[in-house]
Amino acid sequence: MKLIIGDKKYPLKEGIAKASLGDLYVLKIKSGMGIKTIMHTFNGLKGAETHLDFLEDENGIQALRAMIFLCRRAAGEHVDFDEATDVPISSIGFETEEEDTAEADPKETPTASAPDDETPEPGPATT
Repeated sequence: MKLIIGDKKYPLKEGIAKASLGDLYVLKIKSGMGIKTIMHTFNGLKGAETHLDFLEDENGIQALRAMIFLCRRAAGEHVDFDEATDVPISSIGFETEEEDTAEADPKETPTASAPDDETPEPGPATT
């Protein structure tokens, strides 16, 4: 899934994967949420008819603010939390990647997880 702000698209997984400890600290102080809470709250987005339904409670609003902050930081934008989330709601949207995954035949995929879901195991150092 991608977060859309204006004409830019930000992969949600990348926003979380590239979060620094400093980003996570700011996130916790400013939103009161950690990664686990944000992910749990974002899972509720799948059941919402629109992203406006998702924003009916404080957790949804804070989770969205948190993801905007993390995604923009991961994209190399040097913005603080309040600056990152000061965007009009009309410029925010989501793009699902279901269209891509629906075309793939699950029998043809070697694993159940996508390649970007896998974390490589550290191997022995070579010289």
